[in-house]
Amino acid sequence: MRPLLFGVLFFGITHWLPAQQEKSKHDFFPCGSPPGKSEWLLRYQQNPQAHFRNMDTILYVPLTLHLVGQDNGSGYFGQYRLLDALCQLNADYEEANIQFFVEGEPRFLPNSAWNNHGDVLEGAEMMFLNNVANTINTYFVTDPAGNCGYNLPYAGIAMSKSCSGPSDHTWAHEVGHNLSVQHPFLGWEGGVSYDGSVPHNFNDPAPLTVTYDYTYFKDTLIVDTLIIDTALVELVNGSNCHIAADGFCDTSPDYISQRWNCNGNGQSSVEQTDPTGAKFRSDGSLIMGYSDDACQARFTPEQIAAMRANLYEEKPDYLYNQTPLAAVSTSPISVITPQEDELVQYDAVYLEWEPLEHATHYLVQVSPVPSFSGALASEYLLTTNAITLPEALTLDRNYYWRVRGYNSHSFCNPATPTQRFRTAQLTAANSIELVSNFRISPNPTASSSPIWLEFEAEKAFSANLKLVAPTGQVISSQAMEIQTGSNRFEIATETLAPGMYFLWVEGEDGRAVERVVVR
Repeated sequence: MRPLLFGVLFFGITHWLPAQQEKSKHDFFPCGSPPGKSEWLLRYQQNPQAHFRNMDTILYVPLTLHLVGQDNGSGYFGQYRLLDALCQLNADYEEANIQFFVEGEPRFLPNSAWNNHGDVLEGAEMMFLNNVANTINTYFVTDPAGNCGYNLPYAGIAMSKSCSGPSDHTWAHEVGHNLSVQHPFLGWEGGVSYDGSVPHNFNDPAPLTVTYDYTYFKDTLIVDTLIIDTALVELVNGSNCHIAADGFCDTSPDYISQRWNCNGNGQSSVEQTDPTGAKFRSDGSLIMGYSDDACQARFTPEQIAAMRANLYEEKPDYLYNQTPLAAVSTSPISVITPQEDELVQYDAVYLEWEPLEHATHYLVQVSPVPSFSGALASEYLLTTNAITLPEALTLDRNYYWRVRGYNSHSFCNPATPTQRFRTAQLTAANSIELVSNFRISPNPTASSSPIWLEFEAEKAFSANLKLVAPTGQVISSQAMEIQTGSNRFEIATETLAPGMYFLWVEGEDGRAVERVVVR
């Protein structure tokens, strides 16, 4: 199976029409993944060295992306931000020698209830109905039950669009859950008691155990029974690290189950006290913790080893394709047309750029504002290096555009610098009633090859043939004698720079216009 990002010869348009004001990531709880260790992780941590990890081989893991919007088809996660999120995900897992690729094209799900669902059971229903087997299914929604994200071990991952960006680590955090690893504060998700009913002062020694709600963690969803489990509280001296909390000895104790900001040393400002009275601060660098994104940076060696073993032993069906596509060239994309501040025909905007080595797809953004934000910006996903916009733009207005190349394994290439053009009325309808079947071939054409203008005329007459640049500048002009019936004229292109031009045939009765592209 050959992975393909965004479909085969797929041409799509996504208008930014958010159904509601997108919340900030600070409005969400960090993670709604149900706490608990799988039976596999319990067995693994009894003797990690007995499990196959093969640490030196890169493992390629497939993702299926589900973009959830409103019933009317608005509010989908933007494709540019999605590429940034994919780039960040692979950066977070680079040290683990685990990389992710996109299998198939993103699936657009217009469902307002799923896009803003109130609890994980609704999210589970969404996943059961749409999951693709043998991939990590990730659903990008506006509100995943009040969380930045969550992973259901029996279903998939839900992500808030607000928490999925180029500097966010929530997706990496949820994928970590998917691959078996847990919070370093496992057991404290509800505080001392599973329901948050027992207050705790971190200046006081912590209890020896805490309880947590294990109901939604089971491999199959059980909703008719409340399942409460008990976790040992990890000690600073490390004596119980292999059986307390997350069970990894290279993740230091952590009791904080709310989002927190790092101090200058990358630690929590809150000092905690273990059951023996030892004081400590939480390590903010751990992606599986709840420190702010600016502080998070890594998985520990023991977490990495467990995730790799989990792939080999529990999820080998993920590993069906270990032959990645070549990385997309890091060379900048060269724009062909339109050039900066060029005038373009408002209802026939043509964009073209040089192909990028190993890129199989291109994402083009066009917007009336240079930030590419707001409801008027559009995105186009295609497999060619040129596009004629399918809709007319507003006349006499500046527009901005950029393009980004990628393939199913390589997402991090930057877009072109923002380019600006202005829409204008450069062409007119064929107002010469005596002329029909006005056509140019080949079109597009190479600058070294002539082009041929052909049309039919009802009677003979005199006219002028003009080659006009998009700025309105007349490149060349020549008289022509038109004969009754078929007419064919050769136009040289050797001196023309690559770009878009217009051929005008002007007679006493009007003008006929056709566009030509020189590459």
